[in-house]
Amino acid sequence: MNRINKALLALALLPRNLYRRWGIDVSQLSAILTAKLIMDDRRPNSIQANRHQRGDGKEVKNATIGTIILSTVMGLVFLFAFAFGNDHVTRLTVYFGMFIIMLCMLLVSDFTSVLIDVRDNQIILPKPVNDRTFIVSRLLHVFLHVCKLVFPMSLPGMVFLAFDSNPAASLLLLFLAVFATLFSVFLINAVYIAILRVTTPERFKSIISYVQIAFAILIYAGSQLLPRFEETAAFDEFTLADKPWMLLVPPYWFAAAFDTVFSGSSKWFQVAAALMAVAVPLLSIYLVVKYLAPAFNQKLAMIAGSEGPAVKTVVSPGAQGKSSLSGILARWLTKNGAERAGFLFTWKMMARSREFKVRVYPSIGYLIVMMVAAMFRSHGGSEADDGFFSGFKLILPVYFINIILIAAVGQIAYSEKYKAAWMFFISPLERPGPLISGALKATVLKFCSVICIPFILYRLLAGSPAELPNILLAIFNQVLIIFGMSLIGSSRLPFANPFIEANRGGQLMRLLLWLLLSGIVALIHFLLFRNMFAVGAGLVLTALGIWFVAQQLRKISWEAVELAD
Repeated sequence: MNRINKALLALALLPRNLYRRWGIDVSQLSAILTAKLIMDDRRPNSIQANRHQRGDGKEVKNATIGTIILSTVMGLVFLFAFAFGNDHVTRLTVYFGMFIIMLCMLLVSDFTSVLIDVRDNQIILPKPVNDRTFIVSRLLHVFLHVCKLVFPMSLPGMVFLAFDSNPAASLLLLFLAVFATLFSVFLINAVYIAILRVTTPERFKSIISYVQIAFAILIYAGSQLLPRFEETAAFDEFTLADKPWMLLVPPYWFAAAFDTVFSGSSKWFQVAAALMAVAVPLLSIYLVVKYLAPAFNQKLAMIAGSEGPAVKTVVSPGAQGKSSLSGILARWLTKNGAERAGFLFTWKMMARSREFKVRVYPSIGYLIVMMVAAMFRSHGGSEADDGFFSGFKLILPVYFINIILIAAVGQIAYSEKYKAAWMFFISPLERPGPLISGALKATVLKFCSVICIPFILYRLLAGSPAELPNILLAIFNQVLIIFGMSLIGSSRLPFANPFIEANRGGQLMRLLLWLLLSGIVALIHFLLFRNMFAVGAGLVLTALGIWFVAQQLRKISWEAVELAD
């Protein structure tokens, strides 16, 4: 155990006498926390996990240091709040809002495996450990991990206040950050219990995946949009200091507490908010220990017994294909047999695989953020932009689909349960090409439609039907690029390879080549998009190219397929 964890363990065990009064066995508590902290140092955080899965990293030994570095970077981002508004209350309300949101997101995305760890029920509960010791060990474990997040996140703000005001202000910020952390831990426990009460444990795991996706999108959106918002006139004039209704907003409590202590404010609603900043977190922790934690442990047993979805009535593929959307699309776009099976299999796996969603769905959010950021830029542009390039800007978002397609096509070959791919090899397939072709069609169709259908409808409703040929040409260009690169590159069966191989064999260079080729095609389209004859000819040639490449994909042999080791 490293020095940081040793110091945190000593801090957690300081109130020994209080623990004994609560009926907690201190020696057992120390042993449990020691084991948990050692395991934490071997559990990679979100950044190290990606490197570990790619197979290019060694055994993780000091994950604590990585967590501290990541949290410090987050704290530097929070300094943006001190440029917002013109008073301490407004700035610190924004600061503590960002602090609580990011802390909760980090707890969910980077510490969910600990919060919903069912191994404690199997390892510790059969031992002679009483319930209070067990519950407090879990809460202290969460608290110690949170300390690794909270202090580094608070440090940049403390340094800023020490220079901007005085050292006492920085200590006050740390004190309030501790209470904000207690409140965040309560929120996480309460939300988890609420979710488990209204949904199944299997669905609960999917919800956690969506939270991780939202967290990734939120970080990217903040980095893109907040600097642009800083340039608006309302940015410096906004204030929250004299609004009593802010008592309903938890971040305001901690900002008001800072202002009450530091500036001596005597406004009744700020004094009330300051009292709430201390009382509510303490009451929250009491509720967690007394009620929520025992209920949470009971729900963990449900999660332990639900590693797979509930058994459903079996429906024959033919009956299901006649009525479902995927079945209708498969009949239109694929030939009967292996290609249709590959289409339906991939379509359903993309909807059910949590690992696939976590790795691909954030790219959809990134694309939306990029479009919104582009709107900010164009809104502040000059009228001189309304020339030759302005018309092509209406089509350019279609080429951004490549971001989604590259992520999706690059991930359909990988799965944590890749050993289930034995079903492909025992089937009487003469060649795997139709299976790969069907999988590729399902992926391209599903993720193209996410952006293309709303975009086409929007342009048609905006009264621009003349843009439709250019939009279709841009879509066909993207499909041809993806099909062509999939044919030239390594061929893999859908969901049949481990994630450890995701970045081997020059995958990065392949992705860069896709992006470069997409940019070159977009440039050629830009030079010709005013010429309707050239656009029509391009549509015909591109459609023929897609048909030809699709036929070649169907001819891929077993010898050309890359298999997992």
